[in-house]
Amino acid sequence: MSQAPVVTKENDVWVIRIDRPNGKTQEYRCATESQARQLALVLGKPDTGGPPRPAASSSSTVA
Repeated sequence: MSQAPVVTKENDVWVIRIDRPNGKTQEYRCATESQARQLALVLGKPDTGGPPRPAASSSSTVA
């Protein structure tokens, strides 16, 4: 199981690191702290194993 993402600031870039079950570390880089924190929240959610859900449609159907 992967651990929670770690967010740090390095050389004016925000870095997110996640340790994966295969022993490797995955890295993402963001321009702002806000972007990094939001991405870390998404990446930290457990995988449910289900298929991806289609995007919600904002248009109404015409009969």
